[in-house]
Amino acid sequence: MSVTELHASGDTYAEGLARAEQLQADAEAKRIKNEGERVRQELASERARAKAQKDIQRDLDDATEERRRREETRREEAAAKARAEKSATTWRKAAKTIAIVCVVVSLPMQVMAFWDPHAWFLVAAPFVLEGVAWALLCGGQAAIDEGRPSWHYRLGALVQALIAAGINFAHGSAEYGIATGIGGALCSVIGPAIWDLHEHGRIAKREGRTPRSVRRAERRTAHAELLRLGAVNAARAAGDPEVWERAIDLATALGEVRPGRRRSPFGLRRPEGPEVVPSEKTYARACLEIHGAEPGSTADRIAHMRAAKRAVRLAQNGPLDAPGKDEKPQVDSQTPSADDESSTARVKASRKPGEDGRKRNGGTPPRRRPGTVKYHPAARRQMSLAATRPTD
Repeated sequence: MSVTELHASGDTYAEGLARAEQLQADAEAKRIKNEGERVRQELASERARAKAQKDIQRDLDDATEERRRREETRREEAAAKARAEKSATTWRKAAKTIAIVCVVVSLPMQVMAFWDPHAWFLVAAPFVLEGVAWALLCGGQAAIDEGRPSWHYRLGALVQALIAAGINFAHGSAEYGIATGIGGALCSVIGPAIWDLHEHGRIAKREGRTPRSVRRAERRTAHAELLRLGAVNAARAAGDPEVWERAIDLATALGEVRPGRRRSPFGLRRPEGPEVVPSEKTYARACLEIHGAEPGSTADRIAHMRAAKRAVRLAQNGPLDAPGKDEKPQVDSQTPSADDESSTARVKASRKPGEDGRKRNGGTPPRRRPGTVKYHPAARRQMSLAATRPTD
């Protein structure tokens, strides 16, 4: 800014220099502010890039960990499957070996039992007895492979094995002693029984049967749940009979009926009459219809809870003192009253004497005294410049 421009504006030289310095200071402050803003933007962008990179790296690590876990699970499953196949193969070979050894022992004993020089054709009877048992077991195996019932094949093979065992026991005991008879009888039964156990495992695997220990645990859990439900229902019926009767009516209308079971004097289970057991949803509906609230709540309980909460809040915060009638909520005001201002007659007529016309200021505020208001240095400097500026 030149001296000519300063004089043209009507300002003094000192005022022009002060204004120029002020403008330069404002420009420098603005430049510093812009520079700071640019630095902050760069830092924010850098932080955003770092956070994005960190998130990407975390996602990559999570994906790698998930892939590693899947691969480890796959290897474990493959190893478990290989072990299961190896165990099944070993079990099959062992069962077949035991069956062959048992046939080697039991078949000659039956041949000697049926041998008669005058009826040599009876030597085929042992082969028929042993062959029928193993033929029935083969029929059961085919039925298992085709998904048909196999119990009758296995039962017939067991009966045939018992017949052969009886023959071996009688002949061995009479000819060679009781030990030989028992051994021959066991060999006649053990071979088909071992193979039948192998087939039973195949049936359980095909049908996906739950192990007996798991079934017992499930029955115990179900029995404990029934006992818990019975105790809860008894407590509900005794605590609120009106709600319980309504719940029974709703359960009957909705068909929530469970067949009851009890034990007979001989330890066997026999069904008894059906039992109406309301569900949790039905009981909640009954409570809502009777008390208009959720289970466990009534109008008296809700009112008591609200009163207790109000008492706790009052004890924590203390009473709130309201201002008196003659007290003013606003202590000071910078706006002078309407009597000290020049206004039109219409505005003066619409206001009461001493009012400044503002809302929610308590009517007539106290008069302001010197020194009660603190001004910012920049505001004081601007007011001093305005006071020294010549008027036209």
